[in-house]
Amino acid sequence: MSQIAVRLSDGELRQLDSVVRERGFRTRAEAVREGIRILSRDAREERLAASYARAYAATPLSEDETRMLDAAASLAGEIPA
Repeated sequence: MSQIAVRLSDGELRQLDSVVRERGFRTRAEAVREGIRILSRDAREERLAASYARAYAATPLSEDETRMLDAAASLAGEIPA
């Protein structure tokens, strides 16, 4: 496993220690690794959302598809009828 050095301000270190206590991490490093996992997941989800947006922009839904989705959302209570 590789190791890196990170400089944190006093305030950032207090925040990290607070997260370690509140979330029950055993170490600061464990909390930092979890933060990296969360950032990686968020970046992956953003790339996926951008990919969907590009795909829908290239091939927009037909009027029938839009009406069908609106009806389904209305039935699910997500939008007013």
